[in-house]
Amino acid sequence: MATKHTIKEQARDKLLTAYNEAILRNITDCPHKDLIDYVIDGTHLTYKYVLFNALLSKATDENLNPLCLQKKSTLPGSFDARTICHKVIVPFEQTTLKKVLGGSNEPFLNKPARYTDLSKSNAVRRGKDQEMLYRLCDELPLINTSEVAYEDLLYLLHKLVQLRDANESLMVFSVPDSMNLPGKLLTFCRTALIESYEGETLTLIIAGLYHLLYRAQNATVEVHPVNESGASSKEISDLDIYINDSLITSNELKDKEYAESDVRHAADKVLQAGGTRMLFIEGPRGHGSGDFKNQIIQEYSARNFMLTIIPCDLFITNIMSVIPNIDCHEFMRFILFSAHETKFKEETISYMDKLGQDILGLVRN
Repeated sequence: MATKHTIKEQARDKLLTAYNEAILRNITDCPHKDLIDYVIDGTHLTYKYVLFNALLSKATDENLNPLCLQKKSTLPGSFDARTICHKVIVPFEQTTLKKVLGGSNEPFLNKPARYTDLSKSNAVRRGKDQEMLYRLCDELPLINTSEVAYEDLLYLLHKLVQLRDANESLMVFSVPDSMNLPGKLLTFCRTALIESYEGETLTLIIAGLYHLLYRAQNATVEVHPVNESGASSKEISDLDIYINDSLITSNELKDKEYAESDVRHAADKVLQAGGTRMLFIEGPRGHGSGDFKNQIIQEYSARNFMLTIIPCDLFITNIMSVIPNIDCHEFMRFILFSAHETKFKEETISYMDKLGQDILGLVRN
């Protein structure tokens, strides 16, 4: 068994060897293809890193346990899985793979990876997240040799390289200048919002409009994952706007029914972060359950906090009336880039891209 002080270096060498082989071969199958496709094509960010880490570790040393998440695990074959992930996989994924998994800096600090090892007893949201955890628990132990793990690793890397290249090619396009009209962009926004994709469409539309509004001021529009477990501690709201590292405004976005407690929770987070205002933007399917809006707005106003609850169509028309330069190419570039960086669903990205072609005349170069 490799010693603990060398396993990191051995894993790094194994990863580079596998990558160099994967880019030269057309790898279409491996012993555990179904599991890899299921996890990588899914939406759970942390488990993608867990799978990558398990395959690399097992390929490096056959005695390592792929269920292990932390060095204090009591499972046979326990090791410092977090260090391999954060010191080997993370920098490789951010540079060579261009953040194809999502670009997380410390994925093993997210809630699903804070356990000593993968277990069906770990707390996880029911549904798809729980199903993925169960599959990992059942199938990772079946990868019992370094040779099998290496074959799986080759397939995983080939798949990630293909995704990386597809993502980069998606950003090469043109939009005719004749489309740079408020009416055209408004049509795009309203049409896009016909579909929700669990709130991702609303997030991208609002983020893109903010980007155009504050573009000349070199503002940072921070787009955060929608309904992502283990979100970054830096996140204040769904959409935070900074200029010169100072928080300008925070935005909570809801494209489904919400309660008064949802508004309070969002507003209190902004208050705790030192913010003085927040927009609570309702998507086409977003509406509050109960008659509380005026009361809660007045309550937070008494605390010197400006809370605004506004339907998205009213917000969109208002913000578009003050955007100094309607640039549909830049709008599409920003929302597609943000969708990839934030690891939104491929269905959402394809939907927005298709609408760009149909409504704004987007053409691949």
